[in-house]
Formats: sequence, structure tokens, C-alpha cells
Amino acid sequence: MDYLMIVNKFEPLDEGFEKELKLEKVRGVYLEKQAAGSLKIMLQEAEKDGIFIQVISGFRSADYQQLLWEREISKEMANGLDYRRAVKKAGETLALPHCSEHETGLAVDLAQKGEQDVNYEFAGSRQSVWLERCAHRYGFILRYPRLKEHITGFAFEPWHYRYVGSESADIIKKSGICLEEFLNFYQDKYLFVTNRE
Repeated sequence: MDYLMIVNKFEPLDEGFEKELKLEKVRGVYLEKQAAGSLKIMLQEAEKDGIFIQVISGFRSADYQQLLWEREISKEMANGLDYRRAVKKAGETLALPHCSEHETGLAVDLAQKGEQDVNYEFAGSRQSVWLERCAHRYGFILRYPRLKEHITGFAFEPWHYRYVGSESADIIKKSGICLEEFLNFYQDKYLFVTNRE
């Protein structure tokens, strides 16, 4: 498994990618096996610190991603946007099928205890602060940080964490960069190290 893969509208997953995944369940959602193991440990460590993190979403099939995409566009159109604007608005935080990190099994959406869905109020919560401080120790990064929208192509999503492996996550965290920047600046130096995990 390539834990450093980029998946977006410019670099979609191959058809049938999900058939190769080895998934494991964590708190009601599925993740790629190694990412799932790291998430379990991270959630347990957070609870030792008195922080309960709600798991909202993990792996999504391409079919389910299509359903979410269509639902979001319909919602935006019901709010008065024409189709073109609805697609643009939906694309700020939602990916087309085959273009979502959730289809890799490496992405997880997290929330405050008791929440049923993601929201921007997560930013600044005790859970969010703990994750920003500690997630890299378990191989996770905040995938779509503030002020990196022009690089990632997605709006700030305080809830969206991505497994990249602990060594890569540590460099990304300490450098204050996003995954695209890491791959651009550090890939040749660290690619061998990070893919050993």
C-alpha cells in the first residue's frame, strides 16, 4: 500500500482499487488495516487524556461517494444555486467518485463526542486541539489545513485526517506543510523510509 498516494480530481484512483484493500473496522467504520490499527491506538491514547473523539466516516466505496456527490449538488440547488455553481460549491469539500481519499481507506473524519456529522465547530474543540498536537505520533495528518487550499484544492477541513505513516506525519507536522508539499520537497529523501511501514 502506498501510504503517500495523492488522490484528487487530477489524480483519481484506478477503477477497482477498492477490491485490493484489506479493511478493518474501527468504531463503526472501515479503514485500511494498518491505518485502522494506528487509529485504534490513537483513540485509546486520547481517552487516557480525557478526550473522546467521535469517528464519523472512514472508507467509502465509489458508489457511495457518487451518492454523496449527487445529494450535495441537489442540496445546493435546493438552496438556490444553478447546477454549475452547485457543482463548484460541492467540490470545495466533497470529491467526485474515484477522487476521494476516503476510497483509499486511509482517510477518517472525526468529531466531538456525540456528533453525528462533521462541522466547522470542530476546529478549536478539545478533540481538535489534541489531534493537532498528537495525531502525527500515530501516523495521521490534518489533510486539508488552513492556508493550503490553493495547494490541496480543498477548503479547510478540521475533521479530515489522513494516515501517511508516523515518519512522514512527523516531518509534515514539524515542517508545517501539507502532503503535496511534503511529496514535492521531501519525496526523494524520505520515500524509501516512509514506504517501509
